[in-house]
Amino acid sequence: MTKTAHGPAPLRTQIPIYATGLFSNSLADVASVVLPLWLANDGVTAAGIGMVLGARHVLPFLLAIHGGALMDRVGARQLMTASSLMSAFMLILFPAVAWIPAIIVLQMLNGYGSSMSWIGAQAYFGRVLAHSQTYAGRFAFSLRIGSFIGPPLAGVAWDMVGTWGAFIVLALWAAGTAGATFFIPHSADTPSTERRKLEWSDLAPRAADYRDAFNLACEPAMKIVLIITIMRIAASSIQDTFYPVWLASIGLPATQIGILITVSSALAAMGSLWVAQVTRLMNPLWVLIWTTMGSIIFVSITPALSSVFLLMCAAALRGICMGLSQPLMLSILADASGPGFLARGAALRTTANRVAASVTPMSMGAAASVAGLAASFHIIGGVLLASLGLAAFYVKTHPAVSAKTRD
Repeated sequence: MTKTAHGPAPLRTQIPIYATGLFSNSLADVASVVLPLWLANDGVTAAGIGMVLGARHVLPFLLAIHGGALMDRVGARQLMTASSLMSAFMLILFPAVAWIPAIIVLQMLNGYGSSMSWIGAQAYFGRVLAHSQTYAGRFAFSLRIGSFIGPPLAGVAWDMVGTWGAFIVLALWAAGTAGATFFIPHSADTPSTERRKLEWSDLAPRAADYRDAFNLACEPAMKIVLIITIMRIAASSIQDTFYPVWLASIGLPATQIGILITVSSALAAMGSLWVAQVTRLMNPLWVLIWTTMGSIIFVSITPALSSVFLLMCAAALRGICMGLSQPLMLSILADASGPGFLARGAALRTTANRVAASVTPMSMGAAASVAGLAASFHIIGGVLLASLGLAAFYVKTHPAVSAKTRD
């Protein structure tokens, strides 16, 4: 990271920003416990469930840049509050709606609301905390904690209270972002000289915002960050889709599969707290590259591992790599975006994430249909590593890109 004039951030500023990340980033994980169960219990087909779950990505892919640009202009507070409350309202409507097209619309709006909340949390982080790898590690740790606490709470609500109780928990979780935002000091937002009230005319997307965002994406440092983002999310998509399918195919029970994923998540939470120490030894961008490479390798070698112990070791190592890479990804992204484009930079990353999360499962499924499931891990892993290698070569041959991320 480049040196900045930022001083130590007081806890009264840090904690609400960590909380916005905790609630906004984990909402999809919390909803993933309740929403599929509710749809299945209502007799929705597998294809219908897939359509509903996938609908949350549509509006963020199309409009994340518009929302990010708007946050940079009017400040994150207004939009984060409105977006998180919109998600909460959409979620509380789910049990009252029995028509799939209407549910898809609710899910699209919920997905956009939660994505905008997460973009705003990243913008606050970039403005106030990104100058410190220690703060970055704490922020990433809070994201992991949200994914630990939220899903079990939703599951307990589903079992103990039923459908309405579970969706109330989801709505309260979504509204938690608005509550946390309320406690963030106004000084942490866009400078008061630039802030203004949101107007109806602001809701219409502007072609100039998309042009500015794509011009930002062409900047060397941002280009590298987005490429690495795609590689990192693609590796996560493997774990979220075909990883449990492969483990089940070799006879592992669901409990052991869950333990492997939990081990990975637990080590990721711990790894995020070690980032300040690791970046004292190596340039942050190179730490990001090497840890992203590790996250790809340790999931793509899965079919070659012959015992639960080896699978556990790979899951732990991948978790450490993911934990170290996430705070660096957010910090370097904020640095590459610049103070006036923090939300747009986060929106670009969101758009790249949607592309990777959509394309990777389809590509891996196609590879599996031709070469078999085991080979698809190696094929997709090889493609990702080759792409990451090209990015690393670019960084190696352009020292200025790496120098911009040095503490």
